[in-house]
Amino acid sequence: MKIQGIHFRNHKVLKNLKIDFTYNGKVRDLTVIAGANGSGKTNILRYIYDYFNNQGYYNYLKESINIYYEEEEKKLFDRLEGSFFDALKIFEWYKNQNSNDNSFLEVKNNLKILPKIIYIPTEINFQNITTQTNMLKREYNFLNIVDSNLISNIASYIATRITYISNTEEDLTGKQVREKVAQEINGVFEILDLDIKFVGVSRDERSLPIFANSLGEEFDINDLSSGEKQLFIRTLAIKMLEPENSILLIDEPEISLHPKWQQKIIEVYKRIGKNNQIIVATHSPHILGSVKKEEIILLVRGENKEIEVFDSQELNSSLGQTTDRILEEIMGLESTRNPEIYKKIVRLRELVDAGLYEEEEFQKLFKELREILGDLDDDLILIQMDIKLKKKQLEKKSE
Repeated sequence: MKIQGIHFRNHKVLKNLKIDFTYNGKVRDLTVIAGANGSGKTNILRYIYDYFNNQGYYNYLKESINIYYEEEEKKLFDRLEGSFFDALKIFEWYKNQNSNDNSFLEVKNNLKILPKIIYIPTEINFQNITTQTNMLKREYNFLNIVDSNLISNIASYIATRITYISNTEEDLTGKQVREKVAQEINGVFEILDLDIKFVGVSRDERSLPIFANSLGEEFDINDLSSGEKQLFIRTLAIKMLEPENSILLIDEPEISLHPKWQQKIIEVYKRIGKNNQIIVATHSPHILGSVKKEEIILLVRGENKEIEVFDSQELNSSLGQTTDRILEEIMGLESTRNPEIYKKIVRLRELVDAGLYEEEEFQKLFKELREILGDLDDDLILIQMDIKLKKKQLEKKSE
């Protein structure tokens, strides 16, 4: 299941905006939504979740979201129509009741992979995590929000995983079981080349996930830094949900992450599950610089002040570009410099263009900036080169 497109109608922020999640006729596995504050990035993620949640906007949105279904899903949807999503939402309840409901039985007997909607909001309250059980019951939920309630199960999930492998692979020693689970978890983060790694669970009654750094120092999951918590806990929560053929809605994954982690966080999410559609809302130039321009949806304010989608074909290439270029050419930042410094550089260029580089204003301003920026500043060097060129042109004219 994937989203092909959305057509908003009279939305408070997004008005009648249309968003296309396809490229060359196929739904993109990854879409990164960027834009200024207030451009509606979070609204889009929440809007998608609310559609499937059947709350508030459902009837209003019904004709507004175009969904691509896998072959088995399409057959079921055509047969069940409106009850398809209802059957998914209360599937576990039907299952526990041994229900004979037709919609439930159709889904149970004909859908091998049950899709999920997973929403990861910006704000997550990372309360202390405890291990409640080493036999965490695996239940299917169509709708999932990564919040404090869900992440509280992470320790139990890891302990349960260790117990499961111990019971199913009896030839492994306890140490080998712990190492196997550690490899599963650390493999997701391998691309980040982290200093810390998951090494197992504490040997006391708490069975908390334990991490170790390159110095061999160990600490439990609650002692991670804010950035490490954002990275490990958010990601482990998604892994715990085991998404396949699902939709992941991730709001500002860059929060509290070091820039080098931001550059690779999308690849981390891609390693979780199979055949998922990932939709990310971000302000991070590091994330934008890690994806192709075809995967970017840029929201801008048009001449009528309404939000519009800037055609990705008109964007300059994003993949591998410097942060400065991303900020200026894609995110529309006038300059990455301090605004006051930038204004003074602009004024210097104006004076050069007007041939006033010998005037006191230019000399004073140039001296001030050279003291602040140094002799090797690119803009100051270019300004000096422009002056030399203008002087040569004047010399030729006077000959």
